[in-house]
Amino acid sequence: MVAANWLTVRYEGESFTYDDACRLAARLAASGCRPVAIRFEGTTRTSTAALARLIVLRRRLLRMGQDLRIAGLRGQADGVYQIGRMSQILPRIALPCR
Repeated sequence: MVAANWLTVRYEGESFTYDDACRLAARLAASGCRPVAIRFEGTTRTSTAALARLIVLRRRLLRMGQDLRIAGLRGQADGVYQIGRMSQILPRIALPCR
């Protein structure tokens, strides 16, 4: 469950690219210093580069005493996450259904 002070961001695209990750990271960096949960709604494709960009953002947030977690990857996107063994460096979070 996400605490009340977490910023929950919904990404609704089918594919999450490196450019998408860069735009999202810039937007989140400008939004202030809060822990972030990214909910991937319907995202079934991504790349290791896109997830790596989120890892960089998470490390930045951790240095500021915050965090970043993800939820909802499916299909090929989940496969990239699993094969890349990213659970330790980009953890998932359980989010309530909406």
